Amino acid sequence: MKGILYGTFELGLLGLVVYEDNRAEYARDQYMETGLASWQNSYDTHSGLRRDFIWYTAGAWVVGLLDAYVDAYLFSFEAENRRFEGNVGLSVEAVINF
Repeated sequence: MKGILYGTFELGLLGLVVYEDNRAEYARDQYMETGLASWQNSYDTHSGLRRDFIWYTAGAWVVGLLDAYVDAYLFSFEAENRRFEGNVGLSVEAVINF
């Protein structure tokens, strides 16, 4: 379930990267045609958002990677713990010698 959640989140962020890239390139093309400063400002805004979403996507990927590593490490922890607890115990024996 977590894999589906992380995958969906990462794909959503990647979609936002592509969306902002398209918007930034469109604004750049419009600036090159018209020379209006508003298109340059739009390009700067969308280019900054694109960069931010790239970082967010990378961060989400690292979090998913670390979560998978921890899950793999702890996969058999419960079974090993039960086995360990079965072998460890405290007992008191009375030894009587006559």
